[in-house]
Amino acid sequence: MNRQEREREEVRVGWRMMGLAWGFVTQMLAGALLGLGVGVWLGDETMGALFGTGTGLVVATYFLLRGGLRLNRELDRIAAQQRNSSDK
Repeated sequence: MNRQEREREEVRVGWRMMGLAWGFVTQMLAGALLGLGVGVWLGDETMGALFGTGTGLVVATYFLLRGGLRLNRELDRIAAQQRNSSDK
């Protein structure tokens, strides 16, 4: 793998990391807003917002860890390719 391909791969990984962070934030906000909406509907906005935020945190953390582990496997594959290409 030459330098230009390696840099392109690093940029692609950086964008994926930013996507993971953006997904975390949006899932947290979605949980909080849905919880708030349910709380307004049921008459207890505070408990609805707390429940929605907690649920959003759990869901966002799950998807962040899942995406991070997938990205880590991909980075390991890239590192192995770089080692193999430098051995030749």
